[in-house]
Amino acid sequence: MQRNDRSYKDLKQKQKSAIADKTYKMHLKFYLENQRMPDATEMNDICKSLFTAVQSLAPKTEYEEFYKIVEKREKSYEERILRDIQNGIIIETLMAKKHKKTPEEKAAVAKQKKQQRRARRKQETRDNLAKEEILQDDRFFFIAGHTS
Repeated sequence: MQRNDRSYKDLKQKQKSAIADKTYKMHLKFYLENQRMPDATEMNDICKSLFTAVQSLAPKTEYEEFYKIVEKREKSYEERILRDIQNGIIIETLMAKKHKKTPEEKAAVAKQKKQQRRARRKQETRDNLAKEEILQDDRFFFIAGHTS
């Protein structure tokens, strides 16, 4: 259900985070291609391409409002980009699509998780039994005349 009365501020944090990630990736791609941060006109182009996505989520958002938000974020992007480049990010890794797991890989992961869960439960039951044995006091059974 799309709401026509939403502005950027009304978006959920997850949506804002996704937009921020797209913004950062566009700046990073630009930096990797041109070895510099975008100037005002190039920044305007980046904002325009992102604004269409924002407009679909929050139709009440004004372009100027969104531009100010991106401009504010851009100040911290340069040092983050430089850090990422030092850590070895290149344009090929940025553009590569994430590998989707095949059904066999998913099944293998699920099986491994199930085994780990089983082992953890088994260990917990052993620990609980050991605790119960420690907590049992034989004096009660002696006083009551019962045997354990």
